Amino acid sequence: TIQAYDCGKGPDGANVKKSHKATVHIQVNDVNEYAPVFKEKSYKATVVEGKQYDSILRVEAVDADCSPQFSQICSYEIVTPDVPFAIDKDGYIKNTEKLNYGKEHQYKLTVTAYDCGKRRAAEDVLVKVSIKPTCTPGWQGWNNRIEYEPGTGTLALFPNVHLETCDESVASVQATVELETGHIGKGCDRDTYSEKSLHQLCGAASGTAELLPSPSGSLNWTVGLPTDNGHDSDQVFEFNGTQAVRVPDGVVSVNPKEPFTISVWMRHGPFGRKKETILCSSDKTDMNRHHYSLYVHGCRLV
Repeated sequence: TIQAYDCGKGPDGANVKKSHKATVHIQVNDVNEYAPVFKEKSYKATVVEGKQYDSILRVEAVDADCSPQFSQICSYEIVTPDVPFAIDKDGYIKNTEKLNYGKEHQYKLTVTAYDCGKRRAAEDVLVKVSIKPTCTPGWQGWNNRIEYEPGTGTLALFPNVHLETCDESVASVQATVELETGHIGKGCDRDTYSEKSLHQLCGAASGTAELLPSPSGSLNWTVGLPTDNGHDSDQVFEFNGTQAVRVPDGVVSVNPKEPFTISVWMRHGPFGRKKETILCSSDKTDMNRHHYSLYVHGCRLV
């Protein structure tokens, strides 16, 4: 409130007159003195992969200015480029696509804030979003292939096996272990040493002939047979009863009057009524006379 006085009359200033009282309003304009400051030094959250969230977490900043223009936070921004996240004006962060634990275990985002005067936060804040893999019930910590060296004693098959139940109650547990022996390479190839090494270890005669060699060069009569690799590139061949191979003349010479040895490594299928020939020496075509033969008949090796 302001009031004015005059100087009055005479030397002593008598009869001083004054004006009416006037009210003066003074408006102080705020300046954007302070920058936004986040309430926390950092933020973190954990989400499950494969889900779309409306909100993962909220970051919040404050401003020490007084006016609504400069004290209010008008927007937030994720500074980190090319991340599958978005943030709204209230600081809520959500994912823009389904997250994959196999692609990324954790995302680190840098977030900043702006007041309504467009002043940026003094310090950006770090946000860590960890991805949790989807829980799938089942056995964990086991291998479907186990290497065992003959003669080494007891071997624990699954020392680290664990049943993941995903925090669900379990009424009972049943487990079955089966050996895969149906495949020709898994059912037959159980020797520690290759065939060549076995010949040396067992003192086989120097004239021993390989009747089913791995196909190469002139040794090509086994080409076309179903096969699988064994130890040291030995071949394991499969015969299904509809095919056979003819060993060329000159590969082996046997005198039936003298003792000789036949070595066979084989896995036989279900017993059948028909005679199944393993090896025979016969006359030329259309004569069908066997000089010697090794065959399976039912459960007998003849």
